[in-house]
Amino acid sequence: MNKERAITYSLLAHIRNTGSLAKGPIDIFIPLVKRALSKMNFEGVFKGKSIIEIKTKTDSLYNIDFPIPTLKKILDEICKEINTEETTHFVIYSDGAFSINQYAFTDFEEVIHNQEKEIGELEELFKKFCETSELEIENSSSIFKFIEKNKFTLSKYISNNQSTNGEDYTSEAQFIEFFRRIPTIYERIKNIYLGSIIAGYIEYNPDGVKREIELLLDTNFVVGLLDLNTPESTHTCRTLIRIAKQQGFTITILKDTIEETKNLLETKASFFEKSFLQKKVNPEDVYNACDRKGYSKTDLERAADNLESSIGEFGISVIYHTEKLKNEAKFTEEYKIFEKVRNSKKSALHDAVAILYVKKKRTKKIRDFEKVNAWFVNNSASVEGDNIFLKDGFQPETIKADDLLNILWLSNPQINKQIQGDDLAEIGLTSIISLTLNKNLPKSQILRELDDNIHKYAKEEISDTDIVRVATRITNKQLKDIEELNLLAEKDKEQFVKRLEDEAAKQKRLEESRIKKLEKVFEEIALRTDELEKSKSTYEEKAKVFDSVINKKNEADLKVQTLENKLVDEQNKTREIQRNLWVKSELKKWRNKSWIEFSIPSVLFLLALLYILYSSDWNLKIASDYLKELNSNLIISSIFSIIVFIFSAVSFSTLIGKYRNHGNIQNYIKGLEIPESMKEVKKPSS
Repeated sequence: MNKERAITYSLLAHIRNTGSLAKGPIDIFIPLVKRALSKMNFEGVFKGKSIIEIKTKTDSLYNIDFPIPTLKKILDEICKEINTEETTHFVIYSDGAFSINQYAFTDFEEVIHNQEKEIGELEELFKKFCETSELEIENSSSIFKFIEKNKFTLSKYISNNQSTNGEDYTSEAQFIEFFRRIPTIYERIKNIYLGSIIAGYIEYNPDGVKREIELLLDTNFVVGLLDLNTPESTHTCRTLIRIAKQQGFTITILKDTIEETKNLLETKASFFEKSFLQKKVNPEDVYNACDRKGYSKTDLERAADNLESSIGEFGISVIYHTEKLKNEAKFTEEYKIFEKVRNSKKSALHDAVAILYVKKKRTKKIRDFEKVNAWFVNNSASVEGDNIFLKDGFQPETIKADDLLNILWLSNPQINKQIQGDDLAEIGLTSIISLTLNKNLPKSQILRELDDNIHKYAKEEISDTDIVRVATRITNKQLKDIEELNLLAEKDKEQFVKRLEDEAAKQKRLEESRIKKLEKVFEEIALRTDELEKSKSTYEEKAKVFDSVINKKNEADLKVQTLENKLVDEQNKTREIQRNLWVKSELKKWRNKSWIEFSIPSVLFLLALLYILYSSDWNLKIASDYLKELNSNLIISSIFSIIVFIFSAVSFSTLIGKYRNHGNIQNYIKGLEIPESMKEVKKPSS
């Protein structure tokens, strides 16, 4: 991994820590793509034939591969976000062509500038650390590649990407382990790590279907769960159990795993008095946990006796009947492999049984991670090579607890909120450090033999501090010929003690030299931090003064605005009264038209009736006979009927509607053109 990708990872961590993933995981990449569009526009690119041109820019800027479908989703979101009714900044056409118009995005330029300096400092610091530790490195940027190591492991599961990330990173692991005590530096490392995991969002698209999943726990997971490993290991195991329960997973353990764990603890108890060196060489050793917790041999024996009840407290189900699986597992390919790498046939058979159980649970080979319904979960650095690589593109049966936790964190928004990014980074970094430093440690039998020899021949001559220094040199692979050292103990006690003293002296000189040479670096970091704090304080002071002026101006503006609003309110009240009177007047005119239409026919009808009565000398019988005679005339009768119909169906109905039909009344009022002098005045904008 080069520095550009390290900067990208730091930026992703920064965006996540200062923003939200509420809408969806790809939202975290939107600022990165916005910045790429801005740079393209600045460089004179205003249009393109394909979004591949945008991909080329993003890939070169950030050194991560944006899949076309994911990039298309991000670009669609950007279109929705940055385009307004007034201005269209970015358009993607149906054929994949695009145009960019006057688009600038500079939100993270200062952040990126600071991160470039920090990444450069980290690389320089790693180089100086190696120089002061007598460690040879081919490339000082390998520290970033090491931090990214877990991402490559996850890629094997989530995207069938089987590319490797190198072999031996002892120097890099020692560097991070050393700087875990210095928060200023360690925070930078954690941010790069977290960003590398976040980058997994662009290559992992789970289908979101909830499935029944079973986690079968390995011996080393149980040891971690019981806090008989490192504190970080315990945190990892217990976090995974908590998350698994919340997600409705089934958590199981073989009866054979309980027996193996019990035997392990009992064996450790039996060698308890001769275990000084082992616990210093391997931080994951049970002896180290006993030392940390102040456990005695009796406490370890008690833990073995109460093992099954302790497991039950975590809600783990025990699979008791495994005889059939054992018989079948003896003839599997896995058993033949484990026989070569495990300490005993019993241990090899245990692992083969677990793999077989998972295979039977799955019923078939599975390619996609999210479709896997069963896993054999371990928590030991020493098993990283066991089946972790996909077999012909199919998912392996085993998975490390921290890898599973990382993928669950990527795939599920609820889990994402429950696990702090800082915790996830701590878990992951601790795992890869342990994996690296423990990978080439001497076998436990050889270490136990050296421990015995120290007790026999050097306990009185060499101090505990010097034994710790010898252990450090073993862990750092600076002391490799342990078997020769054991042979020397049997042949020549004095030479054996002298060799131990020489190794301890070497480590003491190295540590003193390292601290002395790194002191200057620490002072420079502290000085830069002080300068940054001073700049920050100066900025904050200026900001306070500026804010004070702005606040006073805002107060004055607020008073003016309040007065203006009151005047507008009064003006609008007056206009409302005028408007209501005008509407009533217009409504009256509207109704008067219908009154005229109604009155004219009514008056004509009344005059005709009076004329008939007058002609009949006001005799009702004669008038009635005359009307009957008129009605018998077809032409007159038809004309009269038409007049009556028009009068009742049109004039009278229209008049009634203008008083009773509220819909008509409201529509008429809405259609009125209010005079400008009566319209409501808008308040001044704040």
